[in-house]
Amino acid sequence: MRSRLVIGLLVALACTVPLTACSAAEGLARDALRSGGSSGSETAVCPTDEAPAPAPAPEAANPNPTPTPDRTPAPTLDPAVASQVRTALRQVRALPAVAEATQTTTNTPSSAPDPSCSTRWVTSNHFASRFTVTMDPDATPAEAGAVPTTMATELAWTGVSLTLTVSADEGHIASTVHYEGAFDQQIPTSTSTAVAQGLATLAATPHVTGLEASIPYTMRVDYGSLVIGVDSEDQGVLDRVRAVIDTTAFADTTLHGSFGNGAKP
Repeated sequence: MRSRLVIGLLVALACTVPLTACSAAEGLARDALRSGGSSGSETAVCPTDEAPAPAPAPEAANPNPTPTPDRTPAPTLDPAVASQVRTALRQVRALPAVAEATQTTTNTPSSAPDPSCSTRWVTSNHFASRFTVTMDPDATPAEAGAVPTTMATELAWTGVSLTLTVSADEGHIASTVHYEGAFDQQIPTSTSTAVAQGLATLAATPHVTGLEASIPYTMRVDYGSLVIGVDSEDQGVLDRVRAVIDTTAFADTTLHGSFGNGAKP
């Protein structure tokens, strides 16, 4: 039976919209919306105090009017922001031991009534970009750590996330780390390498069968999470795994839950 150590502290984020708040760098992302700017596109004009135009005579009314097509252009990234994304992806692909790197950008529009005008709706466009990078099985911690650090030199908005996987090899299992919205700041090489080193150490630890970590936008590793699969419920094995954790960058991460045999951490 596999038991799971679940390490982490859930942090309530002050902003749940990818590219409309959270940092000064978000101004660039808000300016990236061609179709209406940061406030989106208005769908109706609020009535004024002018007298309304007379209604058409009943006989002139069209009983089956043709719907007016929506001519609002599809939201797109500002060329400067799109260039940042392309440059970051190109630089990541050029790094040593990167086997594959892809990137997807999505837009999630949302509409809400304008508080100052009940007949007008405002549409906002929320862009997000996710990088997915797979490293060679023999990638070193320094090579894996270079990926988020390199991305942070090109990108300056919190709507970017990274999923970084080091493939399994003889002597270690695969490991995955998620950097969530952390790319509006510098990511020190020492921090990203320490995270990669900790995962490499745990990936080579006997009885560890699964390994996945998340680093929050604050870059506080101890505020992130670590999930480990262990193929034994023997207390001695679990203690040894916990001792290895204490030698890594995840040592101060808060531990939640219990071991598979009911023992408390």
